[in-house]
Amino acid sequence: MKSIKENWNSMATAYEIFNNSPDSYSYNIEWKCIKNMLPNIKEKDVLDLGCGTGIFTFLLEQFNPQKIIGIDLSDEMLSIAKKKAGECHSQAEFILGDVTNAFDYVQTEFDIIFSSTTTHYIEKLDNFFANIFKCLKSNGTCIISVINPIYSAMYPVEQGNKFPDDDEWTVRYLDRSKRAYIQPWIEYNDDFENELSVSYHYTFGDYINAIVKAGLSVKRIEEPLPPEAWKETAFGRYNSFIETPTYMIIEITK
Repeated sequence: MKSIKENWNSMATAYEIFNNSPDSYSYNIEWKCIKNMLPNIKEKDVLDLGCGTGIFTFLLEQFNPQKIIGIDLSDEMLSIAKKKAGECHSQAEFILGDVTNAFDYVQTEFDIIFSSTTTHYIEKLDNFFANIFKCLKSNGTCIISVINPIYSAMYPVEQGNKFPDDDEWTVRYLDRSKRAYIQPWIEYNDDFENELSVSYHYTFGDYINAIVKAGLSVKRIEEPLPPEAWKETAFGRYNSFIETPTYMIIEITK
């Protein structure tokens, strides 16, 4: 976790720039689907696991929860989140911590738990979902957006400090080796030096089994489509997403 924290600390600014661009996948694909899956969160207690710079924390806050707390491992990411919170007069609280031990930091249960693209940085899914069980109220809802297993299967297998070649981006679905690659917010930003990010790949079955083992239930699974407008304005991006979808969004209940 230390190396993952250092990696995200170094990428925090680049991540914030990339994910707030007009063609951001977070806004154009992920959030549109998540918003349609959300239960009523007005005056509810909400927990955002792996909140990063607060992109989704602030989007969720627009629905007027009673309180909203974000937890993240990276102090640099949280520094950006806290700065934005001050600028927009947000009431969100941000906590520096490991989401696999979330209950240690909050010591209470929440009506709604949310997490976006965090799980593939977690070595033991069982711990993550066990903590969700601890933090979620009975009949509460958890919405987890994960990197689609088809997409994470394409991440190149780690080879020490070697940067992967383009032809190493091939689907290896049942290979659970650690993966290493350059994040797009680094690769496509000339102001930042390329560096490797390391993550894990989990299959669809890995997710379902970890959720069930934790005592939780799967209510719905969505794999969102890219915007129809991209067929005209960015066909290459549209077609690439159709071939290898980036997201799988799971609604879970306790």
